[in-house]
Amino acid sequence: MSTRPVVYYVAVTADGYIAHEDGGIDGFLPEGPHIPDYFNSLRDYDTVLMGRHTYEFGYRYGLPAGQPVPTYAHMMQYVFSKSMDTYHHDQLRIIREDPAVFVRGLKSAPGGAIYLCGGSQLAGYLLEHRLIDRVILKVNPVFFTKGLPLFQGTAAVTGLTLLDSKLYANGVQFQHYAVNPPD
Repeated sequence: MSTRPVVYYVAVTADGYIAHEDGGIDGFLPEGPHIPDYFNSLRDYDTVLMGRHTYEFGYRYGLPAGQPVPTYAHMMQYVFSKSMDTYHHDQLRIIREDPAVFVRGLKSAPGGAIYLCGGSQLAGYLLEHRLIDRVILKVNPVFFTKGLPLFQGTAAVTGLTLLDSKLYANGVQFQHYAVNPPD
C-alpha cells in the first residue's frame, strides 16, 4: 500500500533559519523568478499542515481568524494547536491530537501529497517520528544569524538524498531532497 508523502517545503536562510526570533521574515526575497515556480508547485498538494504560529502569521497580512489561508485555497488545511479556538469552516480544521498520530492517519488515507508549511516545532516533531518523506528548501541568499531554526525540538540525525536543485538569477536556490530511511 502506497502512502501519501509529507513534504516539508519551506523558505530558509543560508544559515538555516525560517524566520527571525519574532517570527518576521524580513530578508527573504518576496519577488523574483522563484515566486512563480513556488506558486505553480502548490498545485501538487491537496493538503497543508501548519503549526499555530505559522497559521497566525497570516494575521499580519489580513487573514481573518478561522478562515483558510487563501494561498492554499485548493487544499484542506490542518492547524496543530491545543490553545486555538475551534473554528467551523469546511476547509480548515484545528487539530488538538498528537501530530504524529494524526499525520500517520493522513498518510494512509486517499489523496495526494501533503504540504508541511511549518513551523519548526511541528517539523522537528514530525521528523523525529520519521513522518517527513521529502524536503524542499527555498534557500534565500541571506544570513539571519539567529532566529527560528529549520527544525526545533529534535536531535534526530537524518540523511538526505539530493533529488534536484535549481538556482535562480537572484541567488535563491530550490533544493529537493528525499529523506533517507533510518539505518
